[in-house]
Amino acid sequence: MKFVILGAGGIGCYYGARLLDAGYEVIFVARGKHLSALKSRGLELKHPDFSFLKPVDATDMQGLMQRDIHRIDAILIAAKSTATREIAQNLAQWFKQDNGATPYCISLQNGVENEDILGEFIDKNFIIGGLTRKVGAHIIEDGVVEAVGCSQTIVGLLDDNPKAKAFLEKLSRVFQQASIPLEITHDMRKELWKKLIINNGVNALCALLGEKTGVLLHHPKLSKVVYGLMLETAKAAQSLHVNILKEDIDAMYALILGFESIKPSMLVDVEHGRALEIEEICGVVLRVSELCGLDAPYTRAISSLLEFKLEQKNR
Repeated sequence: MKFVILGAGGIGCYYGARLLDAGYEVIFVARGKHLSALKSRGLELKHPDFSFLKPVDATDMQGLMQRDIHRIDAILIAAKSTATREIAQNLAQWFKQDNGATPYCISLQNGVENEDILGEFIDKNFIIGGLTRKVGAHIIEDGVVEAVGCSQTIVGLLDDNPKAKAFLEKLSRVFQQASIPLEITHDMRKELWKKLIINNGVNALCALLGEKTGVLLHHPKLSKVVYGLMLETAKAAQSLHVNILKEDIDAMYALILGFESIKPSMLVDVEHGRALEIEEICGVVLRVSELCGLDAPYTRAISSLLEFKLEQKNR
């Protein structure tokens, strides 16, 4: 199989390196100095159980659109959720150039709305929902990624599609060969919201306080704030008839509590002066809650404080 990693940041490079190491073809799509480093020096990945240092095929989005789409089996989208609409528009333009040829597009992004946005521009039969958790990966210098944890990947269809089901079975075998544990779910919406429970629980709060997840989760008072944020996320999901139970909330809390203390993506973005996924993580909880007549005071307070802090910083 031949893959495109669209958004070759920390997570994208981790997946790409694993797939390359297993013998599969990979095109990395990046930009700026990181792209230049990938082209000139290759990719270096540092992980406690896996090291990778090899030349890679890297390009930007415009360069990708010049490639032969018929040789691509799957596009793994690992870019920020803030870029999903632009990505979907570019992909739709690329697909039209080749008489509608469409590879499967698998979102591994934060948030619960990426698949719907992709579906506004791309044939929904080729869109696969996905997420990754239990792994942390970040660019520590251009062309160099540091990762910890063992990625847990969950993928699933949002609509019934026999051909896509067959593709997922093939993808599962490929990922297993690449040492990327993969689970196929029959309720992708629920899994996306379960990940959002974790993300809304720790992402903005870590970014606000400048602390790793472990500091929050092992603090007697802050841990209760984390659980409150997670509970608000679950209530928003339930208002949309997503079957989130209390045991799901507790399981997500236990999962992040048992995982190695990491800097979540928002904290890393703050440190590097990049745009944050506040709307895609916190904002969706607030919007859904408001539409259903619910309040989400923890989420509103933490996201508002973080936004105010960023505004002050940027004055």
